[in-house]
Amino acid sequence: MSPEVLAAYQTSVIPYWRGRSLRDRIFATLPPQWHACYEAGLFTEFMEQRAPGHTVLDDKIYRRGLLDFKADIEAAIRALDVHRDPEAWDKREQLEAMAISCDAVILFAERHAVEAERQAAAGTDPARRAELERIAAVCRRVPAHAPATSTRRCRPTGSATSR
Repeated sequence: MSPEVLAAYQTSVIPYWRGRSLRDRIFATLPPQWHACYEAGLFTEFMEQRAPGHTVLDDKIYRRGLLDFKADIEAAIRALDVHRDPEAWDKREQLEAMAISCDAVILFAERHAVEAERQAAAGTDPARRAELERIAAVCRRVPAHAPATSTRRCRPTGSATSR
């Protein structure tokens, strides 16, 4: 990019969006502890290089469960050639981390199922109880397995079929 375009970007575009971007608005609502973790590098790329929704997994997550992904990961680990591929051990570490992440998300959903069941048992509103029981049932299935209900693709907001 030319120096003139870069200068215009720095003097016009960046100042215009300061405080107006979705990222800035979200950051403004986060507690100081979150900012401290972010500044320490605990997590990165919070809407800095990618837009919201970038990590929607190309809709694979709606057709397959994490146990399916774990099976793929285990197959990839078995296929590693530690004698011929100098990067095999690094690949194995990454694949094992991916498997651990799958387990963590499944456990997270299970914890939500348990809590939804606890709240349902303690509740007095039949409609809310039914809602919580449905939440528990979904959390027990998803994300370990593919959703059993609609797997249609998301539509752009405002379209006739987006709801």
